Amino acid sequence: MNDPRALLRGSRIVLLVAVFLGAGYLTTRFTLITLPAEGCSPVTRFAAGDRLLVDARPRPLAPGDAVLVRGIGGALQLTLVRVVRSENGDLWCEGDSAECPGWGSETAGWIPASGVAGRVLLGWSP
Repeated sequence: MNDPRALLRGSRIVLLVAVFLGAGYLTTRFTLITLPAEGCSPVTRFAAGDRLLVDARPRPLAPGDAVLVRGIGGALQLTLVRVVRSENGDLWCEGDSAECPGWGSETAGWIPASGVAGRVLLGWSP
């Protein structure tokens, strides 16, 4: 009838498949980025050299969120969301550090939601 060993073997296979699918999802959804050790951070809650956990599919965004946006030439820029346009989701972004002025909407204007590479979920010093 039902062999307990066959049931255990089948359970292990299902568990392994679930673990691999979950790991695949996590690696495509989240990424770790290290801020450059030299220089400063335009967002005061993070320091140069910090590690950042970034959600690559951050929806919806809200004022106060720390985000990485694609700047000129595709370079990632760390900034804060200040305003979200309700009609199309465009963002007005600025840094909050007086000592380290960063890239933002003052120079780039409204940033389309498609220009956001990710929302920073967590940051820590290594």
